[in-house]
Amino acid sequence: MPRRVLSLLLCLGGLCLAVLLLGRNAWAEERTLLDLPRLESLALSGHPLIQAARSRQDRAEAKLAEARSGFGPKLDAGVAGVRVQDAPQTLALDPVTGKTVAVVPLGYRETYKAALTLTQVLYSGGSLTANRKAAEFGVQTAEAEGERTVQAVLHHVRSAFYAHQRAAARKTVALQALDLAKQHLQKVQAFHRAGVVAKNEVLRVQVAVSNAELDLIRANSAVAQAWTACERAVGAPLSQDRYVLPPPEATPPVYAVPQDPVSLAETRRPELKGLASARNQALQVAEAAAGQGRPHLSFQGEANVTDNGFWPTEQDDYRLALNLQWRFFDFGETEAKVRQGKAAAQELLHQLDDLRIQVRQEVIEATQRLEEGRARVEVAHTQVTLAEEDYRMALKRYEAQVGTNLDVLDARVALNNSRTQLVDAVYDTAGAISNLRYALGEPVLEGERVQEKRETGDGAFSH
Repeated sequence: MPRRVLSLLLCLGGLCLAVLLLGRNAWAEERTLLDLPRLESLALSGHPLIQAARSRQDRAEAKLAEARSGFGPKLDAGVAGVRVQDAPQTLALDPVTGKTVAVVPLGYRETYKAALTLTQVLYSGGSLTANRKAAEFGVQTAEAEGERTVQAVLHHVRSAFYAHQRAAARKTVALQALDLAKQHLQKVQAFHRAGVVAKNEVLRVQVAVSNAELDLIRANSAVAQAWTACERAVGAPLSQDRYVLPPPEATPPVYAVPQDPVSLAETRRPELKGLASARNQALQVAEAAAGQGRPHLSFQGEANVTDNGFWPTEQDDYRLALNLQWRFFDFGETEAKVRQGKAAAQELLHQLDDLRIQVRQEVIEATQRLEEGRARVEVAHTQVTLAEEDYRMALKRYEAQVGTNLDVLDARVALNNSRTQLVDAVYDTAGAISNLRYALGEPVLEGERVQEKRETGDGAFSH
């Protein structure tokens, strides 16, 4: 009986363990693969900087609506109440004798007035028109800033993604180096037990294994930090229980550099458009200030009811008026505002010239780095192939005892360095592509994501 109970308990324990393992595998399979287009879509859907840019655009559009409202009529409703110590009155005099014959009331001790007032600006000296145009240029500036914000966010997402893939590829290289070091250690230990090699050779390889383990620890830490950087770039937490990034590639993305990229950037870059709009806005602000010194003509109509009760109903009246106002002297206030607007426009013009120079420099540097990266990738692939063959030959020579342990260690270090250089070349090239796209001001259509193709190569960093 106890044996049956024990067997039953063992079966139940095994069943529970199997369920847990199967469940763990199922949870792992349910994780969503986050490739670069999906990361970009996540950033577009809710990044705080993009939301802030949209709010700035909404604010600029509200300012435009406010400026346009200045052309329309204003209708005000008001109720006023006045109480005086004595009711206003006057004396009626006899024209012959000059004696008082009556007391004539002129109002109430408590007077209440309800009125509707319509006001319409007929001419504002150009101020309203200039304010509206300034607000329109403000909307254009906000739109340009918002577009550049989206481009910056996507650039940071690409940079963080490539940084993570670089870290993951370096981790693969570190695992390969550790595996080779352990295999070599087993052979050296076997030679030592057979009395073929001395103890110091075993110790030397053990040190190499320890160095490889330290490199792997650093690589794991770099991968974890790069994942956190991806979360920051996307603007949202990315649970590793829910998401997984694709394995690193051994070749950079394909990207065709456009002809005359500098001229293309000058037509695309939102900052150039934004600065041009901001300059026009400053000029219109100056024009609006100048309009304050010109004649202003407005119409005002009022219908009112006056009585000594809170809701007056007895004495109704209306008033129509044309108001012409022209400020001849304001102690230089208008002139100062005009000078401020023109100076701001001139400042933005100089900033625009400087930005054109900066754009040219950014495009040229990104193009040169891309060309450099592509050349490095080709050389690095060849270097890895040669280093692998050199390590294979050094290991064979050592196994035949016609080569030294130092030859194997040196060959393995060279192989590890060549693989690391290939990783850096690939992701430096990928980063250069992202930098060039950002420098060109490449437009991004929301919802339109294109999966990046890859050049033909050796696949992932696993060979």
